[in-house]
Amino acid sequence: MRNYSRIYCFRADYDLSTDFDRTQVPDWLSLGVNWQGYRISTVPWVADVARAIGLLLIEDTPEAWISHLESLGLRGIIQVSCEDLFEDTLYC
Repeated sequence: MRNYSRIYCFRADYDLSTDFDRTQVPDWLSLGVNWQGYRISTVPWVADVARAIGLLLIEDTPEAWISHLESLGLRGIIQVSCEDLFEDTLYC
């Protein structure tokens, strides 16, 4: 049976991520910005397809995602619960 990717959520420091280009975010990531910095979540249904066709060559682990985010220029990355990340939109 195939294991599908899961959603991971992260925050990254806006001030430390000076080499990050928001216009180059791949489709397997969702990006937002608020007073706490960048809000990032993985988009597993896109990541699975990207892996299948060879565009995304990382494992589906928080450590691998953090490394991938750092390769995009994000810094000060911490994993957070997705409930915490989206708490301001949960009840809208």
